[in-house]
Amino acid sequence: MKKLLLSLLPFSLFSFVIDPYLTPIAEFEFRPAYSYRYYPSVDHGENPSSYHSHDHLMDLNLGVNFWPNWDVQFQADFSHTHKLNWGGQRLGMQLRYLVWDDVAGDPISLSVGGQIFYVPTRNMRDVSSPYHSQGNFELGIAAGKEIDSTYQWLWRFWGFVGTGVANRGYPWLRPILAAEGKFQLRHKLKLSAEGYFGFGESSSVNIDDFNGYAKVQHRSIDIGLNYTYLFEIWGALGVQYSYRVYAHSFPQHTSIFTAEYRFPFSLF
Repeated sequence: MKKLLLSLLPFSLFSFVIDPYLTPIAEFEFRPAYSYRYYPSVDHGENPSSYHSHDHLMDLNLGVNFWPNWDVQFQADFSHTHKLNWGGQRLGMQLRYLVWDDVAGDPISLSVGGQIFYVPTRNMRDVSSPYHSQGNFELGIAAGKEIDSTYQWLWRFWGFVGTGVANRGYPWLRPILAAEGKFQLRHKLKLSAEGYFGFGESSSVNIDDFNGYAKVQHRSIDIGLNYTYLFEIWGALGVQYSYRVYAHSFPQHTSIFTAEYRFPFSLF
């Protein structure tokens, strides 16, 4: 149970939990989350040149460490944006393998894995949907190191690099860095930074005739601060604020407020 609560909110455009620390074997974790997102403009946006959006996002994630060192997650996301009413935004799955575990005595924790997800065609017409195309696949690697004291970690530092491609267009690169601290066994703080870089040829974003970011040379960097409270047996409740400090051919000056609850349970 203690190891299950070591993670914080997933700070990621793609929402899956990607840090190199898995939940206990055969124990499920259900992670519902709500986010409010606002951006006042789109860098290199045209048709129209002025565009903003108030977005509401619901993410549902279910994960389990089903075999020693193997983790699988299923994700369903829903959104309401300036352009689209409530509807499905994404449906996907992630599979990971824990190569090294510093909690068990290895020098670092290291995990490798892949994500595959489907985005409905209607979302490809919305610049608020940060995906390249309907069919998307990403491979990633995460590495981390913790500093502990008497069976409890105090600080944890980890990073992730993912590279992906869709069923059309150009690939993308997604690096993430995170630093976490735990205080009085119940409080956690995390500072994170996430980049998202697409290698398309076009710098312009045609808002009214948009068809995904598959061919756009987009770049962005988000900084996030998270606070999570760990209940004794009933999981964890966290809140997070992130801000887009840099954007090119992408929604800019974006603010995101997120609340997530993590509920662990077992079928056995």
